[in-house]
Amino acid sequence: MLIAVTSSNGIDVDTHFGKAGQFLVYELGGGEPQLVRSIQTPSYCSGAAPGHSLMPDKLAAIQQALGDCRVVVTAMIGDAPREEMDRLGVDVVTLVAPVTEALREVAKLY
Repeated sequence: MLIAVTSSNGIDVDTHFGKAGQFLVYELGGGEPQLVRSIQTPSYCSGAAPGHSLMPDKLAAIQQALGDCRVVVTAMIGDAPREEMDRLGVDVVTLVAPVTEALREVAKLY
């Protein structure tokens, strides 16, 4: 199972979905999670202003870049992007933790 993670340092899940310019993709299997690749994506949010309209084109581009990833682990995501990712078939899990710990927790859900 492939899971995408938002992280600023590769160690912690600490990045807001809308500010992420990259996603780290991990393979969850029988052993420890393995980093498979890093995906560069357009940031969903630009600027610092909260509250903006839904941008389905940007979300579709992110979902396409994520490919076979059906789960995103992120520190935070707004309601509208979360609903759209759900509509696109991508589950979103929000938590702030070390990446390895977060992936272990997500593995328990799937």
